Amino acid sequence: MPAYRCKISTQGGRIIEKILMGSNKASLKEHLEREGNFVFDISRAEGLWPFLKKGKRQKRIKLKDLLVFNQEFAVLIKAGLPIVSALNLIIEKSDPREELIEVLSDVRDDVSSGASLSEAFNNFSQIFSNLYVATLQAGERSGNISLAINRYIAYMKKIGEIRQKIIAASVYPVILTMVSIFALLFLLIYVVPSFTKTFFEAGTQLPGLTLLLVNVSDVIKSNFIFFLIFVVAGYIGYHYSKQTGTGKMYLDKFKLGVPYIGGIYVHYALAKLSRTLSTVVAGGTPLVDSVRISSGTLDNAFLSLKLEEAANDLEKGTGFSESLARTGAFPRLALGMIEAGESSGALEQVLDDVADFYETDVDTRLSVLTSSIEPALMIIMGLLIGFIVLAMYMPIFQMASTVGY
Repeated sequence: MPAYRCKISTQGGRIIEKILMGSNKASLKEHLEREGNFVFDISRAEGLWPFLKKGKRQKRIKLKDLLVFNQEFAVLIKAGLPIVSALNLIIEKSDPREELIEVLSDVRDDVSSGASLSEAFNNFSQIFSNLYVATLQAGERSGNISLAINRYIAYMKKIGEIRQKIIAASVYPVILTMVSIFALLFLLIYVVPSFTKTFFEAGTQLPGLTLLLVNVSDVIKSNFIFFLIFVVAGYIGYHYSKQTGTGKMYLDKFKLGVPYIGGIYVHYALAKLSRTLSTVVAGGTPLVDSVRISSGTLDNAFLSLKLEEAANDLEKGTGFSESLARTGAFPRLALGMIEAGESSGALEQVLDDVADFYETDVDTRLSVLTSSIEPALMIIMGLLIGFIVLAMYMPIFQMASTVGY
């Protein structure tokens, strides 16, 4: 999604500027006004700097630090301390140079000036997600902020578990693939030319298989710098296209269409969506707003757009399961489960069940994928290296048979 620079006046009367992501200006303005803000101006934030700045700031605050802060904050609030006092205790015991503590100091000042807790955190939307702000809003409405924060912590731990599983399952295949590629390039660029040089100097007539290997090696060796430039340019182009709304949309849609891996991607997104929806709905947020908040937590722009379409249908009175079905982006099994929960009035519980089911499914699919990649790579590398060895030794076998005669 593109980035927009927004100048707004909050409910507390503070005028702030911040960079937010949105599909377009109209929807972003509507979202800000729905939160009670007055919008002065929304303009496109051009170039890569907004994204780099946003990413840089996010990386300086670790998820672990956010979770620790929320756990301490929930305990202090539950113990009966006022919000400002609880923030003061956390700030005083921490290193003032930490980025999170600097932000919390600003949050404390905003709350002391009369802003609500959710509004104060929303001023730092580049750090705290819409889901977190919505959780605080739900806690403020219900009068139980500590319960809302604990629900958010449980959600983050669940999402973190499945994310770690995906990362752990991806590391070994990626390392094995990279090592295989480097080994193959080393053979073709260094070993093959050194080995076949002797045959050319001796004037030996080379078999067709060896000539094919030599030609492939020469092409790679002579054009290696161009191949390297092509790879680097492709990598830069890929990351730059991810920063544009259209480019990210097409890339994310392409990911969903990759055989088998696309299914894992959809099921992971569905598990995350269901878990997020369950958390937000349990906090008392209306379903339409919950869907919009959940769409912002997905890493896939195409699925986020489909959820926005579902939210628009919901506003028109369409049922939730029917709205999701119209997008054509989600499995029928999940839609059936959601429809059953919607009709029975147990949507929150069913969403948790959907999340559990698809988290287990993603875990199973990842296990199958990783257990299949290793032997597949071994077979491919064995065939390629066998071809190289055979092609290099065929002239020797040919000379030996000639001497024998």
